[in-house]
Amino acid sequence: MSQTYKKADTAKPRHAPYESLNVVRVVLALLVLGYHAGGTVALDKYFSVSAFDHWLGFVGSPAVALFFVLSGFVMQLAHGKYIGQFDKCKPYFWRRFVRVFPTFWAVLLMVLLASLFVPADVPGDVWSSLKMLLLIPQSQGAGGPTGSPLIVVAWTLQYEIVFYLVFGAWIASRALGAAISLLLLLNAADCASDGCGPYREFVSALPMVHFLVGVAAAGVAKRLPPLRAAMPIMWLALTGFVAVALMRPVSDGQWTWALSGLLCIGLAGVILVCLVNAEDAQAQRPPAVWVQRLSDASYAMYLLHFPIISLLCKVLVLAGLQGMLGATLAFVLSFVVSIVAALAFHAYIERRLVAWLK
Repeated sequence: MSQTYKKADTAKPRHAPYESLNVVRVVLALLVLGYHAGGTVALDKYFSVSAFDHWLGFVGSPAVALFFVLSGFVMQLAHGKYIGQFDKCKPYFWRRFVRVFPTFWAVLLMVLLASLFVPADVPGDVWSSLKMLLLIPQSQGAGGPTGSPLIVVAWTLQYEIVFYLVFGAWIASRALGAAISLLLLLNAADCASDGCGPYREFVSALPMVHFLVGVAAAGVAKRLPPLRAAMPIMWLALTGFVAVALMRPVSDGQWTWALSGLLCIGLAGVILVCLVNAEDAQAQRPPAVWVQRLSDASYAMYLLHFPIISLLCKVLVLAGLQGMLGATLAFVLSFVVSIVAALAFHAYIERRLVAWLK
């Protein structure tokens, strides 16, 4: 969810954005939107129509994994050159804070206001509310796999924050970064063998591996010479990524995410490396303007879409719509309303808020 950057050369400005990565971000955001819309309309309390979930239910884990790999990839491209430079810590952490928290708090405030009229599970104590505001994991019952009340998808941001802190430690000092990374590795090994508490288990989960794959892939991308076959290799890796992601639904649950996850994130790294390699060689066309706009609004879309889907389903059920008609309308409106709301939120709130804080 960070801004994408391009390595500098004499012909191109330093920190120019990689437009191909913006395309990846938009596609992933729309896939996650479709995954949640399909799963929501399938619930018995709404329409009990599983058709959309049947076709899109498999994209959730692969799309989120690729999101994490992309985040690590972009972070290394943007800030890898600052590793070991303690004086870069303050601007780095401030930029990460401005990128994540103001927009999150603004959306959270909107959802809290909506909860005055629509029932929602609002935290009932100060400590839980503080953890919600600071993106600290809670119990699974609080929402999402790691506990994220009101904005369920914010569980991924909890992992982003941990990754930002670890990467910031590397910027502060190579020794500090290496020490913390070693502790995380030892913790993961211990949790895998004997089990551990919820917070230790949280920092040993697969998303941390996804970030690491992204960082490693960015390191490869920086050193790789131009490849004539970059785009063919990318399409081959993408085909493999989709094929592996499809193995779970077509195998009737016999092929689990644990089996396919590592394959997916490895192929995700190949996809990203090939995209930036081809873009450096100008071997691909630039995306349309609307792709850039959707990319800029992708963070807002990610935070807004789940509350919007839930609200739309409630309204349509109250209006008397049911069955396939209600589900189809809810599914289509989820895309339309989420995209329009995200573009408006980014233009009139997020962009101005971030610019003011910078």
